Order: sequence, then structure tokens, then C-alpha cells
Amino acid sequence: MNFMKKLILGIGFLFFCLMAEAQLNIPKLPALKGAATSVLKNFIAPPPIGDAAKTSDGVVSKLISSLATGGDKKAVLTSAIKDFLVKKQGIIGLAKNDPSSYLSKFTPLQQGLFGKLKGILGAATFTKFLGLKPAGGDPANILSNLFF
Repeated sequence: MNFMKKLILGIGFLFFCLMAEAQLNIPKLPALKGAATSVLKNFIAPPPIGDAAKTSDGVVSKLISSLATGGDKKAVLTSAIKDFLVKKQGIIGLAKNDPSSYLSKFTPLQQGLFGKLKGILGAATFTKFLGLKPAGGDPANILSNLFF
């Protein structure tokens, strides 16, 4: 009988503690600290994409001419870039209102694309591709769609 009283009191105390904890208003810490904060400080808004098919065609044309790659890679490049741009269109609205959410979703998309591009282009040409990154996210440069 004594054991039952202790058990019931223990369960009651635990229940009370959990209910009290649920009522506490704990201030939220900033989501980003240190290096991640500097990423937001230097955040460059992505350019609008418009029609993903037309944009991907423009990007591929620019890549083929700038990197002197053969036209045999055009279909594979177009497919990979169009897929990336379509996915990016789904998150681009976050860039205005919530840049940290945009970046957290954009970064894995970009890493996936860059992995595909490295496989398609080869390591040496991919390094040249990275050198084509527009300074400051120039919206007039169609390649900004891949980097920002």
C-alpha cells in the first residue's frame, strides 16, 4: 500500500513538472550564430528565373560557349540544369522573407547540381565552371541562376 502511494505521488509529481515546463515561455535564441550569421550578412538575393526551360537553355548555351565543351553534352546539361531550376523556383520566394530558410534549402540543391555537373563536365572543366561565378550575383549574367 505504501508503495502504491509513492507510485501515485511520483506519477503526479512528474505530471505536474511536465505541465509546468510546457507553460514556461523560454526565449528563443537566434537561429544562426557565428559564421552562419556572416553568410546572411553577405546574402545575395537570387535573380528571378522566369521560364525554367528558356533559362536552362540560356545557361547551357553560355556554358558550352564559355567552357568550350562539345555539343554532345547539351542534352544532359539541359536536363540537370532544368531540374535544378524547377526545384529552385519552388523555394525562391523564401529569399525575400526568410533568407536563412532559402539558403538551407538552396545549398543542398546547388550541391546536388554541382555534383552532377562535375560528373558531366569532368574535374578540370568543372573547375573552369566555378571560375565563371558572377561577382555580386549580377542578374544580367544568366549563370547567376546557378550560384545564387
